Amino acid sequence: MLAQFLNFHRSVLLLVLCSGLFGCAAIDPQHVITRQFGNSAPADGRPLSPEIKQDAYNFVWNRVNEAYVDPQFNGVDWKHVGEIHYPKIMGAPNDALFWRNLDEMVAELGDAHTRVLSAKQYANDKERQILSLGLNIGDTNEGILVFGIAKDSAADQAKILVGDKIVEIDGVDAQQWWQQERQKARKNSTERAREKSVRRLLNGGDPERETSQVRLKIAAADGGLRELELTRGILPRKDSITSEIQDGNIGYIKLTAFDQKLNGQIAQHFEKLKETQALIVDLRGNGGGSLGMALNMMDHVVSGKVAIGERKTRTGKPPTFMFGLISAGSLKLELKGVSQPYLKPLIVLVDSDSASASEFLSGSLQAIGRAQVFGSTSCGCLLGYMGYANIPGGGALAYSEMDFVPIAGKRIEGNGVLPDRLLMISRADLIAKRDVVLEAALDTLKQRLHTAAASENEAARVVKSSQ
Repeated sequence: MLAQFLNFHRSVLLLVLCSGLFGCAAIDPQHVITRQFGNSAPADGRPLSPEIKQDAYNFVWNRVNEAYVDPQFNGVDWKHVGEIHYPKIMGAPNDALFWRNLDEMVAELGDAHTRVLSAKQYANDKERQILSLGLNIGDTNEGILVFGIAKDSAADQAKILVGDKIVEIDGVDAQQWWQQERQKARKNSTERAREKSVRRLLNGGDPERETSQVRLKIAAADGGLRELELTRGILPRKDSITSEIQDGNIGYIKLTAFDQKLNGQIAQHFEKLKETQALIVDLRGNGGGSLGMALNMMDHVVSGKVAIGERKTRTGKPPTFMFGLISAGSLKLELKGVSQPYLKPLIVLVDSDSASASEFLSGSLQAIGRAQVFGSTSCGCLLGYMGYANIPGGGALAYSEMDFVPIAGKRIEGNGVLPDRLLMISRADLIAKRDVVLEAALDTLKQRLHTAAASENEAARVVKSSQ
């Protein structure tokens, strides 16, 4: 608590110096130091006043205008965007729609990382929790299928199972509902990112229809139909890194997010698996996070320095502070390796939910020939931001400040990482609890190890026979 108290007062003093002596643009041109200030949410829960809404609109439009990574705004006329969205934003009948309409304005950039969180969403994010039914679903050629269930969620309590098929949502044919909502969903980096928006809408609710309940008709694996009413609830967001040895001597690491708090655990997992013959890194469902953590993980699987690309900023220079005296690092991206790297065969698993830092790691290792990638095409959502900016009224703005240029291969933003081996999971696989992507990776590595062992034995035989 003392450290928090001192840090707070240092920040206040810096702000005073910044505004009173030098001007914030000089000290903090990227708004990193001052980013956490200016959040004036009504403490008593009253609706936002017109004045606060105006301040919020001005803050969002101006910050994107001055700091977005692409000065051409991805080909969008940003001034015109502001003008056409302004009446809808300011005329929103409630605060939930006000925040949603602000988000729709920044969504015109077609960028998954540039987004507005409502005051409620931001409060939940800071507490590392989310409002959700706990359903991981997707639209497939077999219908709307359940791919995963969050523990202790409404879906879990209702005993919905992986492989179940959703037939109806609130009385509407499920696939028809999905397509309707997909057409309404915010613009995004890719269609895969847009599908994630539809899933978030089902789980978290629609501001246009404020209700905590959802009615579902479910077709179970045995063919029976169930009608359920689920109530959205707050779920904790728990990120983790785990490892184990599979199929004899193949290492397996599963990382649910690149949470900086997990960064210190990476070395111990590689130490645990150092005697294995090959490695699988599973980034399916991993929405990204810390670029530094992704770099740390990659350092453990290369030898020495390896260039992997560069960051791109609006100015063409690294972010700086204090009149340019402090730099946020080089734009060149280079792996440095570790003293005892893991250099055995490596496969990385991804899916359409693998985004941001997950795509950075998988795409970079694929581009330099260090790893193969198995699964389905990743999100295509690889831009970078340096933390949420507080919006007057209690919300938050994330805006892209960095792009990434790989040393080889296509730009990942807007495209995604294309797997070396594309694999789709069927409903039958889900019902049977078969992980066909992991199975394929294990089979490929075992075959590679078998071939390598046979080659070594043949070489040894030739040497022995020549003696």
